[in-house]
Amino acid sequence: MKKFVVLLNLGGVKKPSDIPIFLFNMFNDKNIVPIKQPFRIFLSFFITLLRAKGTYSILKNVKSPVFDIGLMQAKKLQGISKTDVKAQFVYSKPFAHDGACVYIPLHSFYSHTTYGKILNKFSNVTPPFCIFGEFFDIMEGKIKEALDKVPDGLKQETVVLLSAHSLPVNLAEKTEDPYKNDLEVFAKYLKKRLAVPLFLSFQSKLGPVKWFEPSTEDMIKTLSRQYKALILVAVSFVNDNTETVYEQDIVYKKLAYKCSFKYFDRLNCLNDDDNFMELLSAIVQKRCK
Repeated sequence: MKKFVVLLNLGGVKKPSDIPIFLFNMFNDKNIVPIKQPFRIFLSFFITLLRAKGTYSILKNVKSPVFDIGLMQAKKLQGISKTDVKAQFVYSKPFAHDGACVYIPLHSFYSHTTYGKILNKFSNVTPPFCIFGEFFDIMEGKIKEALDKVPDGLKQETVVLLSAHSLPVNLAEKTEDPYKNDLEVFAKYLKKRLAVPLFLSFQSKLGPVKWFEPSTEDMIKTLSRQYKALILVAVSFVNDNTETVYEQDIVYKKLAYKCSFKYFDRLNCLNDDDNFMELLSAIVQKRCK
């Protein structure tokens, strides 16, 4: 059987009719909504109804880049590694299936909510990118490039804000999820390496329950009292998606300028960055010998 590699993402939406299917598949995952059936099905249906309108509104403003980026990554990695590479998904088509020599989840940090279903289904799964020293080097280099672009008059008043997708506190505590701790360690280490003001925040809260704090929105407001230039980094994603091209590029950018920041830059996710592709190629060569 011919070897192939899967670059695995959660999924996305191409057209409005895909919205309820993607949302239901995601919230019907016991790793995201850990309650027993049939209650999880009913709750997933209810959450889907609540989220569908908002998702549709976002897609009217921006197109999800997940599919195009996945294809670019697969094509580029295939050329470098000389191995067949497929871009597949957990909650939307094309769904991941058995047979790959390695599955590479496109997540910077481990969380039960993102890795749970993948580990239940596949055995040859790679760990999150934060365990690789090369990932630290790539992120440090990207942020330094962004810092160099800040106008000279604002360099001394520049702050870096790492924004990660949030999780409900109760869910994280119940599953002893290492996600928040790993992010905090990463932020401290990166701050030391960069020697610039750097903070961590969380975005994309849903519903009335308590989620990880501080929120990205609150941090932008707070930091605007002391700094004039903001570099926003989507630290938990390696691929751009609607949370970056809409929530960060549009919503948070507008908020930053409203809060008196004079300069705003959102760091693109790694996507098909050459150094990131080399890291993926090294992983493939090691796992698919």
